[in-house]
This record gives sequence, structure tokens and C-alpha cells, in this order.
Amino acid sequence: MSEKLNIFKSRHDFAETMLTKYFPLGPNTLVSDIGSGFGFMKPLIQNVGGTWQPFDYVRKIEEATIWDLNKPCPEGANKPGLIIFLEVLEHLPNPLLSIQNISNHIEKGGYIILTTPNPQSSKSIINLMLKGTLYGFQKKHIKEYHVFTPWEHIVSEFLESSGFEILEYACVDTEYQKSKRSGFKDKFKRVLESYFERKNPKSIGMSYGLVAKKIK
Repeated sequence: MSEKLNIFKSRHDFAETMLTKYFPLGPNTLVSDIGSGFGFMKPLIQNVGGTWQPFDYVRKIEEATIWDLNKPCPEGANKPGLIIFLEVLEHLPNPLLSIQNISNHIEKGGYIILTTPNPQSSKSIINLMLKGTLYGFQKKHIKEYHVFTPWEHIVSEFLESSGFEILEYACVDTEYQKSKRSGFKDKFKRVLESYFERKNPKSIGMSYGLVAKKIK
């Protein structure tokens, strides 16, 4: 994996850039969009020449196939050459089993593009110091079913033990850096965020992104 850290202002920008880069390298043109939501990835996938195959845990659009990631992919689905997996990991009570099921779903030589909240983020560091919990993983976030804290080293281990090779890491969702801060408290928090981001570049971004290749 490259040591250079790329930075993207949004998960949409990250997904579009990585899709454009890795789609031509995949073993086929089918793209599984796991956690497809309302289908915002569909036009991006079609723009690169891909065939969109959406999955979700709860049906939000008619095209989506329901897939509980605790179980193998539903019968009738085809194996893709690329998987889009944005902001889903943190909602999984059994993330390793889910990644194993995803690994069985993708063609060998295929790519997975994922994003997930960043526990190393400067906001999480500050929140941990002030409140004892990571930003985005407080008790109130159980309503959003944030049940897995996706530390990079754990996610990487799950991917690698499931037959993937990590190719890229990126800092994602950085719009907060440019937001206007009003009042001493907010301005001081931004000073602290900047300090931690200088000390550890991986604390930049509310989320992080990974690209991995299925090698076995």
C-alpha cells in the first residue's frame, strides 16, 4: 500500500475517483453497490460503463436486492468485478462474517472500494478527551446502529484474512476543515483539530477510505 495519503472532501468524490481508476482493471463490468441507499452511485457506475447491482439491508428503492450480510449473498446474484461499500461497516454487528460473505461474492481479481467513519479523526480525539467516547460512537448513535468501531488496523486484518490485499488508504469527508467557526469554543476546537492533524495525518477526515483487491 502506498504511503502517500490522498485527501477527499466527500465519500462521493472518493468513490468516483476510485471507481474511475479501478473499474477498468476489474475482471468484469458488474458492480455490486452494497448499502445502495437511494441509488446515488448508480449514475457514477453507469458513467464508467458498469452494470449496477444494488443491495441493501432495508429496501429503499425497488431495484435493490435485500441482503443480510450475516448470510451469504442471495441466490440469483452474479459475482461482480468491483464492489462499492460506503459507510456500512460501522452498522455491522458481525463485521468479519460480513466481509467473508462479501469476499465469497466477488470475483477473484476484483476490487472493493469502501469508506467508514474514522476513529482516529481529530474530532474523535477531542470528543474522547472531553466526553470519554469517540465522535460518532456515543450512546446516542445507537439509534443509527453504530455498533462496530472500525479501527483501520482491525478492518485491514478482516479484509486480509478474507482474501483481500489492501492497495490504498485515503482521508475522506474533510469539509469540516473549511466550515466557519463562531465563538471561542468552536474556534479553539478547530485549533486543537489542526494540532492533532499535523501530528497524525490519518486524523484528517471524518471517514477514511480503503481500496482492496481480492487475491485469493
